[in-house]
Amino acid sequence: MSADDGALDDFFSAWAEANVAAEAPPSGARARLLEAVSGVGRFQPLLGALGRLTDLGAATLSAVLARIDQAASWTDGAPGVSYFHFTPGPGAPAPAAGIVRVRPGAVFPRHRHLGPEVGFVLDGVLVENGQRHGAGSVIESAAGSEHEFAAGGGRDLLIVSLHGGIAFADPDAFRLVTSD
Repeated sequence: MSADDGALDDFFSAWAEANVAAEAPPSGARARLLEAVSGVGRFQPLLGALGRLTDLGAATLSAVLARIDQAASWTDGAPGVSYFHFTPGPGAPAPAAGIVRVRPGAVFPRHRHLGPEVGFVLDGVLVENGQRHGAGSVIESAAGSEHEFAAGGGRDLLIVSLHGGIAFADPDAFRLVTSD
């Protein structure tokens, strides 16, 4: 940074202080901002793609996503991993669906796909075989394929899974409850 840059910064700072009045944000702005980053609103940019994938209408999909913030929705499956089931629409690529939460550093145990799976990352980072997949990523796994994945970064991984069933390599590694 040159002396001229410093002088310009000083000039504009002084000008702004003299000519720009502080203004309170519009009524309700804080509430609207908090709504946009919490609840179902935080998934707004992904709803179109997720609705097409799950074959669910906006109201039904919003109700499914609202369950993410309800502690009673979740079943613990493995250390740091929880999930809940939901029913996808008839045009979805698989007959079973659920949302899986993986806490930072936790691993979803190794499993084999009994049918094809399509995963959709809602939030966080899914790490599989050294590859990182962020929000909006679609990960497809063929029937018969095996893998495990982890949550990368410092936040929970939320993934929507549409699948034809899974079998765990170690049946004791995961508590699977199959009813809603």
